[in-house]
Amino acid sequence: MNSIDIESKKFLGQPKNFVSIFNALLFDGQQVLKPEYLKDENSELVMNVSSKHVDIIKRYEDGTYLDLFVIESQSYVDPSMVARVMEYESVARMRYIRQNFKKHVPMHTRLPMILTVVLYVGESKWNAAKRLSELEIIHPGFEDMFNEFKLNLIELNTNHKYNTGEKATQDFFDLLRMIYRKQILKEDLDREFNRDALYFAYVVTKNKELLSIYQKNEKGDVKVCRALDEMFEESTNKGIQMGIKQGIEQGIEQGVERGVKNTQIKIAINMLVRNNQTLEEISEIVGLDLNALRELKKSI
Repeated sequence: MNSIDIESKKFLGQPKNFVSIFNALLFDGQQVLKPEYLKDENSELVMNVSSKHVDIIKRYEDGTYLDLFVIESQSYVDPSMVARVMEYESVARMRYIRQNFKKHVPMHTRLPMILTVVLYVGESKWNAAKRLSELEIIHPGFEDMFNEFKLNLIELNTNHKYNTGEKATQDFFDLLRMIYRKQILKEDLDREFNRDALYFAYVVTKNKELLSIYQKNEKGDVKVCRALDEMFEESTNKGIQMGIKQGIEQGIEQGVERGVKNTQIKIAINMLVRNNQTLEEISEIVGLDLNALRELKKSI
């Protein structure tokens, strides 16, 4: 079990943090699911199914199984994730049936719901299927017979700002967005963050500045944004200088005409390093074509 698995169970396994993930995805942060109604599940069913890489499993008061997969950053995202979640849920249902019914399920019996959320905490873009229809070949004429299945997926590296309704998980979500986007909003400069969320964000991102801030503050909420802002600014300036130097030395041979002014290059590199705008937006602002920007991005 790696450090992210351990810290996931420690941080996200707390009832208030756990239900907030589901409330964020399903109810936009409204406290529909209550932590006091959660029950730790230590049954044979859970012990067997957990081997399928479900990180945290709990049961709600009405018997619903709530399952959380935490997927960390990888060089690529597992293309079969949607099939893996389907397999887990199928195994869980069949094990429940075998454990609770001797031969067959009585008529009108209803099984407990199994609700799975995939929390993707990686920096790279999620490039795998989110629906079964994106993974399987569906031949013309069979569309109406095809049974769709989709992931309940939270991606923390996108522009989407999830509302968890719980300070600790909201702080964790926002810290990852700040680090991945290298951008601090003005209104967040003096914001205080939950210390446990800060440490979990460090474990996920391996950002040394977060670890340093965590170690300097032994308890209570912590201010981190000004230190991160300075770090981002320093990193941006270094990236700009290095990018300009490399860009000019190489003549930006592919895609950028030799007559382009250094100021255009500098502005483009600044925007690329900050990584908070699309290539299309940068192209429109700076006046470089997309191919030129792609080559410039490679040289940074």
